[in-house]
Amino acid sequence: MPFRLREDAERWFKELDGKEPAKTKFDLYYFCLVAGLASGRTSDPSAFGAREIIDEFIQDYQPAQNLLIGLLVTAEVRLSGMDLSEKAAVRGVFKRLVTPGSKTQLTDEGMRCMNAYASGGYDYLAESRDSAPASPEEFIRDFVGFVDGAVAGPGSGS
Repeated sequence: MPFRLREDAERWFKELDGKEPAKTKFDLYYFCLVAGLASGRTSDPSAFGAREIIDEFIQDYQPAQNLLIGLLVTAEVRLSGMDLSEKAAVRGVFKRLVTPGSKTQLTDEGMRCMNAYASGGYDYLAESRDSAPASPEEFIRDFVGFVDGAVAGPGSGS
C-alpha cells in the first residue's frame, strides 16, 4: 500500500511545493503526518481524493523511518487509551501495524493508519491557519507552533 497525499492538501501547499523544505510530495506528506500524529487527528484520505505518491520512504526519510513508525505506534496506543506499561497490549498494536521485511516496515493496516494521520494532520493544519501558506518561511514558523500546541494539548496556553 502506498503513501497517499490528499489533492486538497497539494493545492493548499502549492506555494511551497518544490521549494525548500518541501522539495518533494513526500515532504508535504511528512508535514501533514507530523501534525496528525502530534494532534491525534485522523481522517479517511480516500474521502478527499488522495493520490498515491510513493510506496516506500524516500531516501531522505529512511533515517527517520523507525522514528516515524514509533510515533505511529505511540499515537495508536494513546488513541486506544492503553498505558505504555501494558506490554502485551502494546505488542499487539505493534504487531497490527509493523511488519519487518516490507518496503515501509508497515502492514497494510499500519499504512492505512499512517495515511489517516497524514490526512487528519492536513485537516489540523488547514483549520489552524486563516489561509494557505504564502511562503516556506511563513509555513515553517507556524508549523512549529502548531505542532508544539498540539503536543501540549488544549488549554495549555500554547
